[in-house]
Amino acid sequence: MTDTQARIVELIAQLSPEERHELMAHIRQSGLLQDSFFAGMTPEQHAQLDEGVTQANDGKVVDGDEAFERLASRFHLKRA
Repeated sequence: MTDTQARIVELIAQLSPEERHELMAHIRQSGLLQDSFFAGMTPEQHAQLDEGVTQANDGKVVDGDEAFERLASRFHLKRA
């Protein structure tokens, strides 16, 4: 991640959940993500992404290592 990208992430983290949703909607509608995987998402996928962001904003998150352990266990995979 570049310094600029890191700064943008820091700034977004300072926004309220409502402001983050407004920003996401604006970015989606503006076409800024036309060359990204976001452009190919269905409305249902966008809704799922928005729901995930809302859950994260509400503190309903799982530690990354724990999530990977759950996936590895569920699919009988070995973690490196």
